[in-house]
Amino acid sequence: MDNVLIEANNRIQQALEHLKKDLSTIRAGRANPTLIEEVPVNVYGSRMKLVELGTISAPQPSLLTVQIWDASVVQDVLKSLQEANLGLNPSVEGQTIRLPIPPLTAERREEFIKLAHQKMEGARIEIRQIRQDVREEWKKAEDDKEFGEDEFERRSKLLQELIDKSSGQIDELGKAKEEELSQV
Repeated sequence: MDNVLIEANNRIQQALEHLKKDLSTIRAGRANPTLIEEVPVNVYGSRMKLVELGTISAPQPSLLTVQIWDASVVQDVLKSLQEANLGLNPSVEGQTIRLPIPPLTAERREEFIKLAHQKMEGARIEIRQIRQDVREEWKKAEDDKEFGEDEFERRSKLLQELIDKSSGQIDELGKAKEEELSQV
């Protein structure tokens, strides 16, 4: 397979992984540690992810807890969780921060479904851009007589199959997130 096609496939896989991560941060009404893992916290003179500062767990379907390793940063973590605008109300017990997960209202559920669709569309745009970049590179190679029109068409067909497959994966991820949101 062409190196450019392999590189395109790698970029598409990265885009899909990014979408999975983005969708996992959308709250579905039950506790999921990925919801807060990436929350940035200003500590030790820099920004760190919450997952780097403590152990995040979901002891109950409607509760997340963060066991902070360093007692001196508990207030910084609390402040960051409040500023993250997640719709959660954290409370502190020693070095543990408790985040009760309230049930989703129908209105909030619709907002989250719209947000999921926006993230899916962003991934589709990224994948279309990858397709365009690859086709331009191949067109230039064809113009430089590195290969002929038949080879360009063959490669384009392979690329389109890759794009169609990834579009299907985006749809599956979005459908799974919608189902998750509507079951709550």
